[in-house]
Amino acid sequence: MGRSAIEVSEEGLAVLDSLKRRGSLLVGAVLLVVAYASVVLTAVLATPLLFTFALLAAVAADTFVDRRMPEFTAALRRVQFGLTHRAFVLAFAVLLMAAIVGRPGLLTFAVLAVAVVAARVGYLVLLKLVRRRIVPAVEVRNLQLPTKFIPVHLPRVLEDDVSLRLHALGALALLGGVLSVQWDAAWVFTALVLAYLAVVGGACVVLVRWLLWLRRQPSRQELLDAVSQALRERQTEVVLYFSGSANATYQVDMWLSTLSRMRRRAVVLVRERHAIKQLARTDVPVVCVPGAVDLMGFALPQVQVAFYVAHSSKNIQFLREPRVKSVFIGHGDSDKVGSFNPFSKAYDQIWVAGAGGRDRYARAKVGVRDDAIVEVGRPQLDSIERRTKRPVAHPDRPLTVLYAPTWEGWNDEEFQTSLTEMGPQIVRKLLNGPIPVRLVYKPHPLTGTRDVAAREVDERIRALIATANGARTVPPSAQARLDALEARLGAADVTVDEEAALVAERVSTFWSAHAGHHLVVTEKMPTLFDCFNAADLLIADVSSVVSDFIASGKPYLVANPKGLPDGVFRESFPSSRAAYLLHPGAGDLEEIIDRIVATDPLAAERDVARAYLLGPDKPTSIARWDAAVDRLVAEAELEWAGVRGAGPGADPAVVPAGSR
Repeated sequence: MGRSAIEVSEEGLAVLDSLKRRGSLLVGAVLLVVAYASVVLTAVLATPLLFTFALLAAVAADTFVDRRMPEFTAALRRVQFGLTHRAFVLAFAVLLMAAIVGRPGLLTFAVLAVAVVAARVGYLVLLKLVRRRIVPAVEVRNLQLPTKFIPVHLPRVLEDDVSLRLHALGALALLGGVLSVQWDAAWVFTALVLAYLAVVGGACVVLVRWLLWLRRQPSRQELLDAVSQALRERQTEVVLYFSGSANATYQVDMWLSTLSRMRRRAVVLVRERHAIKQLARTDVPVVCVPGAVDLMGFALPQVQVAFYVAHSSKNIQFLREPRVKSVFIGHGDSDKVGSFNPFSKAYDQIWVAGAGGRDRYARAKVGVRDDAIVEVGRPQLDSIERRTKRPVAHPDRPLTVLYAPTWEGWNDEEFQTSLTEMGPQIVRKLLNGPIPVRLVYKPHPLTGTRDVAAREVDERIRALIATANGARTVPPSAQARLDALEARLGAADVTVDEEAALVAERVSTFWSAHAGHHLVVTEKMPTLFDCFNAADLLIADVSSVVSDFIASGKPYLVANPKGLPDGVFRESFPSSRAAYLLHPGAGDLEEIIDRIVATDPLAAERDVARAYLLGPDKPTSIARWDAAVDRLVAEAELEWAGVRGAGPGADPAVVPAGSR
């Protein structure tokens, strides 16, 4: 049977989207080639009027590419054709035209043209020196430091879009050279270049004054010591350590509430500056120490436990601290390879939610000792609402289905996503099936990172959902309220308590405003757990999404994209033992949903799976977590006889264990 017209059109849209992405790069390349070829050609032809248009076109092309195509701009810098190199091309073209025309005073022309580019380079060098000195060795959030350690910032006029603005100003100065050639009046070029040098030179003087002022400011080590002292005064005993890309900060966000609730005081230590800006709002102190040498000089004299959420290469820079017990807590308790990585042997302990996590390491045989595994539950799952009633569906109340596929993984061994294998089929069957469904699609943040096909399928699914929604819109009053809440949440003075109230209202407003709409959820709000609470059932892959959703007690489907026999699949991935398995092509999806709505035969199995994967309901997860921390601190104190802490000059303990 041939493919439907819908499938053919979807493939056509995917091809168009791919061409559009490549086309944007092609447009940028063509713009620059044409603009700069025109500059050189009109210079060789010695036509000042045409050269003027070519020069302005080149600056316009530079502005367009720099503002609209950041990836292409970065590629140009890598091949030594950045804005500074292109500025030399423009200056050379003006000299070339003057030489061909044979105007007198060519040496003066050369000096003036070189001065334009030299002033630009000089300013950028000074700016780099100031930025290097002004960027602190350590950045903090939620930690009070003496005034002299508060970071300072350059005036925006000195650094915002500075390279592009210098390029445009330099082009205007070079335009004076064109006019001098046309009118045989060297004074025009001289006047414009002097004006340019006055502006850039004045800015250079300001930067020099900044450099002199910065030399009198506290040193890097003094700042590190001040942050260390602030953490000591706060009696900080636990560190959550993180190093990762900008789209991986969710790995820390999921633990912030646990750190805030735990009995002992904690600090989040991140290694990349983007992380301190992108982490969710919290009352837990956040400290960013990007440099490895600075980290070695950063004393944490009271810290005895460090949590790790991912197997980053930079973990070793803190794992080397012998007086700090290391614990891998991960960023999701799942059956994926990342949850039983052999690197886990590097940590003193591995904390898992329940017995399922312990058995996972035993099956994997990666060298992790059983006594290094501690079952602590999942404290952050407390916000997930539990529902045991069978879901119902009718036209006035469609079944809310959450489709949350995982990403493609770093290698083929981790490739467990259903997205590329049957994602569009799943979505079409949900949107066009006999049971009324409201679809919530939440792709993994890393979707498309490794496999272009995954990104293309993701775009096709979004197009399908947009088509299914048709002309549905959010009521203006609801949108206005959402915008107001979003604006307030973005304010710097929002407290953690106020944020919690605002978030609760925003989530409630969001779901009511989008009632009846199919949704693509990619922003931080609503969160994955918010989607759990709104959903009647889940379709997902082997991932921590499944393990976490089990806390809700609701039915869930796990995709088996490689078509393994059911028994083999459930044995390999225990989180699927209480799941309805979805086979390649998703041909059985409608039948499974019918079964869930009619009888939900796996309801009892989910209760068993919940206890196995997440542990018992009592004592609570946070109580078990605190007890595990206490035991680890006691173990550390016993081993080191009261000497504790990370970094240079470990001090004797000054605070009794467990005190606040």
